[in-house]
Amino acid sequence: MNSKKLILYSSVFAIQGLSNAAIPVLPELAGEGNASPAISSLLYSGYFIGALLTLLPFGVLADRIGNLKVAALGITLTVISGLFISFSDNLWVLGISRFVEGLGCGAFFPAAFSMLTEWKDRQQSLGEFNFLLNAGLAAGVFFSGMLAELGIKTAISIFTLLAGFSFALFLREAWKLIYSDNSGRKKEKSGASDIRDSSGEKPENQVTFKPGEYLEKAGKAFFESGFWKLWGISVLLYGATGLLTSNYADYSAGFLTKPELGLAISASYVAAMLSSLAAGRTRADYKSIVRAGVILTAAGILLSVKVPLLAFFLIGAGGGAAVIGLVAAVSRISSSGVAMGLFNTGIYAGLGLIPVFGSLFIEPLGYETVFLGSSLALLMTLFIKIE
Repeated sequence: MNSKKLILYSSVFAIQGLSNAAIPVLPELAGEGNASPAISSLLYSGYFIGALLTLLPFGVLADRIGNLKVAALGITLTVISGLFISFSDNLWVLGISRFVEGLGCGAFFPAAFSMLTEWKDRQQSLGEFNFLLNAGLAAGVFFSGMLAELGIKTAISIFTLLAGFSFALFLREAWKLIYSDNSGRKKEKSGASDIRDSSGEKPENQVTFKPGEYLEKAGKAFFESGFWKLWGISVLLYGATGLLTSNYADYSAGFLTKPELGLAISASYVAAMLSSLAAGRTRADYKSIVRAGVILTAAGILLSVKVPLLAFFLIGAGGGAAVIGLVAAVSRISSSGVAMGLFNTGIYAGLGLIPVFGSLFIEPLGYETVFLGSSLALLMTLFIKIE
């Protein structure tokens, strides 16, 4: 395995693991005396809001200064936020740290995917990368629940250390690049035939940065026929799952232990890993895949009040399948990085904003009513005609 692949693989596992390690212990992080659905949801959503706001800007920055530099910034922000979460109990510090952690996610993923698609074995590498992405999510919630008795922040600290390992790999790679650049600079010709060097970076002097063009492309992609429908489905799909996940620790406190909660939520990521592989190999068209994913997810939300393990498995299977169909649908409109970036902002808009908005209705209506409402709203997307 080459060094850059090791860096990306270890980083995505640590970043996703750290992001999810907070979920089973959200009430404890919020403070037993202060815990409320709104505070827990804010701690949950701060990460996704940070990512939502920066996915496109950092994607543009990666084009400007190079993918490896922006990916390194992402893991750096992840390590810093993990350290603050591990050692502070102040709500403001925790909330800001979750937001900064989201900034790290927003920096890392556009750059990482850009690097992966430049490699000769890109299809295999993307599959391995996505497998580790979901594995990190599953490991985060599982170990957070299992290790909660040793300390509420035990799993958070572990994944912060793993992120630190990835950061050290980035430093090592940076040193290698600096050394090779200094030793070989005089031998290089002024004109390069390939826009990317061996590190996967784009030379700065060959990249013209025109913000107006990026905005124009983003607007055109969003209002292109059918794209806004796909964006709306992704917001509702991942918003409904985020609303359930962010509040389930409070809702299930009377009938699930922390290890059981971690096991249930981690089952959703195992199911997503399996359903993503299955959806990628099926001969069904993308419309059928999206609809199947929506139905499975809605059914899982409904079953969450009675059978948590099965419920989260169905939710994960639905989300994992639906994203394959949605990406296929988006690619029929445009396969540009701007279009894919806009699609990802829909996912993070749902994960970041819907839990906060939905939690406002929990106290007057109750958890089960809100969960039922989100499931019905999700099922309404089945009536949206996908082109």
